[in-house]
Amino acid sequence: MRNHRIHNNAPALRFLRRSAPRWLLWVPATAAILAPRALPAQSRNTDEGTLRIRVGDTDVAREEFSILQGRSTTGGVGFRILATAFYPPRRTRVTMIDSVVVGPDSLPRLADFLPAQPNGVRTVVQFGPRILTLRRMEPGGESFREYPGVDRNWVVDDSMATLYAVPPGTHDGPVRLVSRQGERSDFQLTNRGIEVTDVDGRRRDLLHLVLTRGDDTRHLWYEGEQLQESLIAVGRLMKVEIPARRLVAERILESTLPNR
Repeated sequence: MRNHRIHNNAPALRFLRRSAPRWLLWVPATAAILAPRALPAQSRNTDEGTLRIRVGDTDVAREEFSILQGRSTTGGVGFRILATAFYPPRRTRVTMIDSVVVGPDSLPRLADFLPAQPNGVRTVVQFGPRILTLRRMEPGGESFREYPGVDRNWVVDDSMATLYAVPPGTHDGPVRLVSRQGERSDFQLTNRGIEVTDVDGRRRDLLHLVLTRGDDTRHLWYEGEQLQESLIAVGRLMKVEIPARRLVAERILESTLPNR
């Protein structure tokens, strides 16, 4: 691991308004500079929705997200996950903003964890063939670290369940979870096939993936039987369960969405 610290009088973070989903108020103007070859061009919206986040019996947050699909400049179809979180759920001001670019192989290329406020800390993670680079930017300066890469990464955020929307394939095997804080944890992914669960009060037959690491087990549920044996998996995330945290994030189905 290489650890660098750059001291400077960094300018305030600049954002530009995008025409992506209406709920996404700001995205970084520098994202295309950081990884221009990974970003999909001429994107189209393939999925969007709202997740209700519960801890125990209490609603603690909501997430609004969109998944964009487009052809990468390097060839093949790539995806971008755009998500915002609102803590508590009735809050109108965005609490967190995440953006993840996924390549044609369903593996992440770039993760951008944005501050909701201009003077907050922004974290950018870039995934190369052999090196993972983590960069933190704040008004007082910038730092970055480099770590050895692995074959299969998955970007996660303990405060943003939406990032489970595009798994790095659905086949069994090891996967490394990389978080907003830069933590890297090795899990085992198991595909349990199509099983039954409840989503927003309805019984559904869904693809069930399970991540395990010691006592940490995470249940991930997706709509789409065609995903069961796929190495390139992009479906509709329906529910996330993390029993150790008593956390459940489930999609609010269209018929139960409130009028806005």
